[in-house]
Amino acid sequence: MDEMNSLVKRETTELVPIKLPEEHQRFYDKLRAKMERFIKEKGVNDQISQVLLLAPDLFVLLARLMVDKRVPLESKAIVGLAVTYFISPIDLIPELVAGPLGMVDDVVFAVYALRKILLDVDQTIVLEHWNGKQNLLDVISSVVKTADELVGKNMVTKLKELLFSKAKKK
Repeated sequence: MDEMNSLVKRETTELVPIKLPEEHQRFYDKLRAKMERFIKEKGVNDQISQVLLLAPDLFVLLARLMVDKRVPLESKAIVGLAVTYFISPIDLIPELVAGPLGMVDDVVFAVYALRKILLDVDQTIVLEHWNGKQNLLDVISSVVKTADELVGKNMVTKLKELLFSKAKKK
């Protein structure tokens, strides 16, 4: 019986890698290549580079959570808001004006959204969908700690207001 319990426990805590569907992989690869090219051409500093390279991983994570049936509707509303913020040409730091640097606020917004989502969604469900190389919880913690530095305190306040006021309305 102990062997059975350990087998069940191992199976429920072990994460299974998920292969992206081809169209998601193409989008991911294009976005990641765009970020890498921009970083190399512009000589972007390490801190900003690390944040920019999170954008494709976070976007794919959000897209996967959007279609996961285990994610409650309220959390999907937050996911939808974060995905919309990512793809909207008009946000606090528009990509049309700032180029790929305009993705920094998108990453910060996505991370705050994930913090909120993790209050209602089992962490293992979220981690199943994470494709990034770094530990997702460490990523969230790191971005939250440096958010003021990355986009400015006023912008962080505006992003939180946008997220939390929209989430309350849903």
